[in-house]
Amino acid sequence: MKTTAFALAALIAGSAIAAPVLASDSFDSDRYITLLSYEGVNAIAVEDYWQDALKATVKLDDGTTVFRFYDKDSLQPVNFGR
Repeated sequence: MKTTAFALAALIAGSAIAAPVLASDSFDSDRYITLLSYEGVNAIAVEDYWQDALKATVKLDDGTTVFRFYDKDSLQPVNFGR
């Protein structure tokens, strides 16, 4: 009985420790919208795209929206070979 109780306590403690670690990998789109606005980009949505790239929905001056891609670290435009 003591072994079962100890195993259960260890499982609960392990879950409590693992949860914050997993949460740290969450993507904060609001942060990137703010950072892009500092660079003069009118992003209305940002998604974690591929590897180190962001996919931003950008509202242009004429009101249309386009997708633009940016490096996560430098926020420089990424051109995927076009």
